[in-house]
Amino acid sequence: MNYPCGIIEDLLPLYIDDVCNEESKQAVQNHLTECEKCRNCYEAMKSTDGVTEKRKSNSEDNIIANSLKNVKKRINRKIRNVVLCATAAVLIVMYVFSLLFNIPIKNISPADISVTAHVYPLSEIIDNSTNDVTNSDMVTIFSDENDRSERIKVNIPGIGMVVLTKDTIEKCQYATVISFCSEYFIKAVEIGSGTEDNTMYISAFKTTLLNNKAQDYQQQMHSLDLQEINRIVFVNSDGTETVLWGR
Repeated sequence: MNYPCGIIEDLLPLYIDDVCNEESKQAVQNHLTECEKCRNCYEAMKSTDGVTEKRKSNSEDNIIANSLKNVKKRINRKIRNVVLCATAAVLIVMYVFSLLFNIPIKNISPADISVTAHVYPLSEIIDNSTNDVTNSDMVTIFSDENDRSERIKVNIPGIGMVVLTKDTIEKCQYATVISFCSEYFIKAVEIGSGTEDNTMYISAFKTTLLNNKAQDYQQQMHSLDLQEINRIVFVNSDGTETVLWGR
């Protein structure tokens, strides 16, 4: 039976999708072999359907690609957060460790510290064995930034050999070696201010929060002051003074 073109054109989408029955399929095939118009229509519909299918496929590929990108972004974000958290944790541990064992923040009572001092005239402790300091690696103490005077070795008891300029020796005249002795590891001595000359004012002795008991070699520390000191005074929080040493 020869069906009209209108019926065949209505059947073409079903034929292209291969969902029509065998009788309709045979009728469409017979008609296409004889009708050039319907055959061109069939080719056009088939081509359009292919483009649509290709676009659909590309769209699905894009959806998959975008999904993978989102997954990758989430994974990278999680990795970055883990790294940041781990870094923050390490820094916090380091800070807490330093706070507990290294930073001098705990006060030591002056009653727990023994203070002695010795005053030496610089002119009497000059090392006359050799004053050639041209190639010396020792640090030189200058009187000021314009001091270009002769450099001289001085052997200070309890401190050792130091290099002073001639101007420094003439201006300072004395070296005072101060010894602080305590069962606690003294990490810092804070110097205060006062009104009397030749007096050292101390406002605080500091140690760490933990592990602050001194080993045998840590129980004594020495300090050098290039002036004549006759008294060492501790200034209490209420302003009163406690004499730690005097001569």
